[in-house]
Amino acid sequence: MRFLITASDTAGNVTLNRESAPAALKKAAELISDGCWNVEIVTPDGATFHSGEFDQLRERVSTPAPIYR
Repeated sequence: MRFLITASDTAGNVTLNRESAPAALKKAAELISDGCWNVEIVTPDGATFHSGEFDQLRERVSTPAPIYR
């Protein structure tokens, strides 16, 4: 699985990738603390989370998926 993190700073735009949601959230927080803006995370299924929605992403990955039998 690949999570894409995009952000902007005075030098331009950056796109990074991480293998898990916790790693993507950690990198996004680092970018924000470094002064970047327009920080987003795109999940492997294509959902985009802006910085104000990162709590929703945390909830989404911490909720176990239903088991179908």
